[in-house]
Amino acid sequence: MFCKLALRNVRKSIKDYLIYFLTLTFGVCLFYLFNSLDSQTAVMALSESKKITMRMLVQAINYISVFVAVVLGFLIIYANGFLIRRRKKEFGLYMTLGMDRSRVSRLLMLETLFIGLSALAVGLVAGIFLSQGFSIITAHIFEVNLASFRFVFSAKALEKTILYFGVIFFIVMLFNAVSVARLKLIDLLNGGKKNEKLPLRNFVLSVILFLFSIICLVFAYRLFIQNGLAIMDRKFSESILLGCLGTVLFFFSLSGILLRSAQKSKKLYYRGLNMFTLRQFNSKINTTYVSISVICLMLLVTIGTLSCGLGVAHTLNDNLKKLTPYDASLVQSFPEMSNSPDITAKLKKDGVEISAAASGTSQIIFRTSDATLGKMQVSEKEVMEAFGMPADSAKHLCQTPLNSISESEYNQAAKLQGKPEISLGSDKYAIVNMNNQETSIMNNILKKGTILKIGGQSLKPSGSSVLSTSLVDYRNTSLSVALVVPDRIVKQFKEDYSVLNVNFKSDAARTALESKLTSVYGYLSGTTDADKPDRPYDEYNTRQSIIDQQKGLTTSVAYVAIYIGIVFLIAGAAVLAIQQLSETADNTERYGLLHKLGADEKMINHALFTQIGLYFLLPLFLAIFHSIAGIYGVNQTIKQSGRVDITHDVLFTIFIFLVIYGAYFLATYFGSRRMLRQDSEK
Repeated sequence: MFCKLALRNVRKSIKDYLIYFLTLTFGVCLFYLFNSLDSQTAVMALSESKKITMRMLVQAINYISVFVAVVLGFLIIYANGFLIRRRKKEFGLYMTLGMDRSRVSRLLMLETLFIGLSALAVGLVAGIFLSQGFSIITAHIFEVNLASFRFVFSAKALEKTILYFGVIFFIVMLFNAVSVARLKLIDLLNGGKKNEKLPLRNFVLSVILFLFSIICLVFAYRLFIQNGLAIMDRKFSESILLGCLGTVLFFFSLSGILLRSAQKSKKLYYRGLNMFTLRQFNSKINTTYVSISVICLMLLVTIGTLSCGLGVAHTLNDNLKKLTPYDASLVQSFPEMSNSPDITAKLKKDGVEISAAASGTSQIIFRTSDATLGKMQVSEKEVMEAFGMPADSAKHLCQTPLNSISESEYNQAAKLQGKPEISLGSDKYAIVNMNNQETSIMNNILKKGTILKIGGQSLKPSGSSVLSTSLVDYRNTSLSVALVVPDRIVKQFKEDYSVLNVNFKSDAARTALESKLTSVYGYLSGTTDADKPDRPYDEYNTRQSIIDQQKGLTTSVAYVAIYIGIVFLIAGAAVLAIQQLSETADNTERYGLLHKLGADEKMINHALFTQIGLYFLLPLFLAIFHSIAGIYGVNQTIKQSGRVDITHDVLFTIFIFLVIYGAYFLATYFGSRRMLRQDSEK
């Protein structure tokens, strides 16, 4: 009989709070989905470098899952608090009929257990089936073939999901039991009639706090835009603290001026049921400003992680093919450790014959020239705007000497890529650049026809745009910007570093060369054995290894961004939905009174739609403003690494965001309307 009562209450609760149940189910599904990555990769034919990357991704997901579990745990506890308040009168009736507190607590524990088991079962089934498609997506991203498609089941993910959510629901059951046990019978019977205490809001004080919150947010935006994510210093901490303080004060002060401001517009205030709607909305903001502030910050994290995370991944992948035109690059960063910057000659001296394995090679020696951006008539202001850096850094960059390479070296690299060669003659220069951030500055220099004095000779531009030819296989564009000058001029400059680019005849030739390099120098890349000769290169990068590493990095960034972003979005939207459903349930008598006073169903539904819409839009509105400043600051940081702007990915992210958020809003509205209709039919 006791279990039947609990099961009947569960069925009723699921019907009334479908959003809560679906949110729990989705949380379980998402948790299993991402934690099953290690089992999914077991059916993929991954290279060794990709396996290392996947292990790092799985480890990152494991750490993040702990954080996700905590977030979902707080969400579940918070939602249960509303469910208990909704059912206080029901529990009071049980006690009036002779059921003691321990039995009421045990009944609630059973109900929580049944709901938890149902959500866990449905979520796990959905996660297991969705993980099959997740395996195909992961294999596509890593550009590998599935060894053989088969049904993937992760026992570890299942155990972890059951363990984490088991602990969460156990804590929730204890929380619910303690909450009911501490309440008196009179509190339970009158729970639905008690109003929340409204903190007083002085209008003048509210205006002062509102203006102060705006000032805090403006300073937070300014600090973050100037600092970005490049340095986690005091300014970064101050921007975060000021942003959080400004957000809380914004919502705290808003309830004190919102209703007063609306009342000044009599046409708006007295139109339809606006007076009732605005008072309901103001009352809710008055008591839930803390939770709305937290939700606003969660939405900010969602927008930021999805747009920036996916944007960075998209940008890195777009640049990858352009940055890796050669089969391999041997980079000598410290020429003073070798007798000569000529990598080919040193390899031949040590018994390594590159020509036996290569179909083509090009060696480039980068030298420090006497030209600077300042001498090329580039102002510090232009550098500040292009790089998003402070004045001191811009000044230093303008005074930093640029690297230079010879015309013949550039032509060798261009020929190896199948690009046209150039002819500078004796009085011209060119600029080779793969850094999108610097392209506009360099093109302006060339279009102006800037005469540049290099090595004591005046040179004029050979063209009106930069040469987009990568000079080395590398993960970014830091080694891809240089002046191209006549051979006789460049030789007078000091050698900085050198690069040997190679295209192999075949995979077998590449393997044979790598084996030879390993046998001669001890390691292909890394520390040389003491009894082996010094390598003439510090790094050995192949196109495939860079692509593998970059694919792993971009996948990790994208997966982590999606994981955290969706969890925060669902959590924030679910809290708003549950709050509004509970608000509607507590105010059914007030809506019924409006009906008795002559308001038809259409007017009441419009008032309900407006109230819920305002409640959903308010934290979203401020979160969008936060994210604009945040994304702009992140963009400036990314630009300093030579990546392109990621702003074009934001619109797509916002679209996805609004679809999910809008779905919760509509579900809340229709659920609330159903409650009012059921109450009017009684």
